[in-house]
Amino acid sequence: MWLRSCTRPLRLRAARRALLASADLGWLLRRCGRVAVRESGRIAVLDGERLIGWRTLQIVTGAPFLPRLEQLRLLFPDLRVSGRRIAVPLGSGSSEEALALCALERLSVLATWIDYRG
Repeated sequence: MWLRSCTRPLRLRAARRALLASADLGWLLRRCGRVAVRESGRIAVLDGERLIGWRTLQIVTGAPFLPRLEQLRLLFPDLRVSGRRIAVPLGSGSSEEALALCALERLSVLATWIDYRG
């Protein structure tokens, strides 16, 4: 079970089953084949591979406009741009690759984080 506010991994027992709970999704995915997450206000139990496919890199840029995104769009066709924010669907890809492309395009990056969108 993925719990964002969990300060340390927990081992739980429910209905004769062992459950793990953690704020570290990577830690859970290395130990569990299925993970419980909240999706649209409901609890969903998803295969780890499907959850990894939802990974999206959120990038906040330092410029009020986004120059020369052509290279990023070629490599990430599902790229979404909104104001000073770029959302790059990663799936099982690397966030470092996307950020290296931002550096090559001289795109000023203020903040990044990984989000999971179904």
